[in-house]
Amino acid sequence: MRNEVYKMFKTKKIYVFMLVILLYNFLPSLEQVMGTIDEAGVVINGQTTPFYMLNFMITNILPLFIIIFMADMITGEYVQGTLKLPLLHPVSRTKLLAAKAIAISIVLLSLLVFSLILSYVLGTAIFGWGDQFIYQEADQTIQEATTYSTSQGIIITLSSYLLSIYPLLAFGMLIMFLALLFNSSGVTAGISIGLIIFLSILGEVIEAIRPYLIINGFALFNILFVERDINYFTITLIVTTLYGIIFYLGSIYLFQNKDLQY
Repeated sequence: MRNEVYKMFKTKKIYVFMLVILLYNFLPSLEQVMGTIDEAGVVINGQTTPFYMLNFMITNILPLFIIIFMADMITGEYVQGTLKLPLLHPVSRTKLLAAKAIAISIVLLSLLVFSLILSYVLGTAIFGWGDQFIYQEADQTIQEATTYSTSQGIIITLSSYLLSIYPLLAFGMLIMFLALLFNSSGVTAGISIGLIIFLSILGEVIEAIRPYLIINGFALFNILFVERDINYFTITLIVTTLYGIIFYLGSIYLFQNKDLQY
């Protein structure tokens, strides 16, 4: 596992994503200067900036990160002939896949912590700390906004970032499965991105099936802390867990039967 984590932090891709996260965290300052936030009538302060940022991170930046890195960790190494090298040591294929899953979880956590700290620092510098945690959707009035005390808001924000690893890891198992299914990083990435777009459209068109789509798990923290719908949260959590287990077991099956000679 240590070797897998090292390999991920050694690549330039992770630092490119950190740069993207850094640049994205400056967007609120640009919107403040342009007056977009005031026109929308949305109240933002330093306490809620990380929560707003997480919404974008978990639906856009991090899924793309998982797709690129999983394709590189599995398909890329297979094509280069390096995927079989750890197996020359007393390491089973199942343990190797588990190490890759744990490694991407650690890197995801690192990116989330990086974004969390940035959001708190920049949000407070731009908007001030504020008196309480106020999360307001664009179509909501201030009276309809979700409010918590400062201490509750901090706990909720930290919990949301930690909770977000769970659906991202389940999504990672899907991408791992696809990466083992195809022998091209480009094909794996293209199909994965296309799948996200298709599922997003499908969920909008047929709302009844949205709770059963894997990408709906990205909204776990919103369902729990903003919508405060425990039943919906429980269903989404169970569905996300099933997806993760099914695709992880499917990945093990594919890997056990895969000829590693490219």
